[in-house]
Amino acid sequence: MNETTHVRGDVEVAIDALAEAHVSGAFPTPNGGQVLFVGKGLRTEVIQPLNPVLPARVSQAETVVEPASFIDYIIQFKSPTAICRASLSGNNITAVLDYHGRARESEDGAVPQPLTHTVTLKCPFDLDYAKWRSVFGKGLNQTDFAELLEDMVHTISEPAVADLMEAINDLKIDREVRFKSGRNDRNGTVQITYEEIDAEGTSTGGRVTLPQEVKIVLSVFQGGELVELIAKLRYRMEKGAVAFILVVPGLDKIERDQFRRIGEKVRADTDTPVFYTA
Repeated sequence: MNETTHVRGDVEVAIDALAEAHVSGAFPTPNGGQVLFVGKGLRTEVIQPLNPVLPARVSQAETVVEPASFIDYIIQFKSPTAICRASLSGNNITAVLDYHGRARESEDGAVPQPLTHTVTLKCPFDLDYAKWRSVFGKGLNQTDFAELLEDMVHTISEPAVADLMEAINDLKIDREVRFKSGRNDRNGTVQITYEEIDAEGTSTGGRVTLPQEVKIVLSVFQGGELVELIAKLRYRMEKGAVAFILVVPGLDKIERDQFRRIGEKVRADTDTPVFYTA
């Protein structure tokens, strides 16, 4: 081997060594990291970011059932252009946290946004209200009516609990009963006259006194404010039996008003516009 060949071999080894040690400049990645090209084959080396960059578009759809949680979520994650859509027929409110801005407010005010970050407030009926609602307008027999008042006494503000329980106990008649007549008195009570028949077939008269109204205090929607409902007590007699009926006039309007109160609280507490839809 001559000297020229020896020198050429040393140069090639040096070039290979330099190529293998090559490290390119850093190229940024969308998530805040870096990519480097290393070695003779330009293999890639990825450096993960210490503080990852969140994507420009957030895709998230949450559902909550308490107004307080809904309000907290909006305050934490809303953009300046967030809006709420409140469905009057569905009793739910959806906040679109990445809505577009107002037209002509600025050059890019009305630029469409992804609309992919939402939170929905479902407004289920309060459990106590749902139970009352299921019997409003329906005829209840003597036993069912007494059991209802006993079960729901914690929601009744008037009449006094002691008086109501006394009326309930008067209704608990174990022997055969035939109801004869009823009337609404001027003092706000319902007087129902009945006839008891004992085992020997002897009949004796009796009377039950019940209020004409039952005032109920509860939340219409779960997590909503307390409201007072005035349930009118009606009765229907047929073939010696009586059916007790509780009716709340304007119940649909009460429910609508309570839903709107939730919507207006959301507007006030989050400084977010609320648009009411069908």
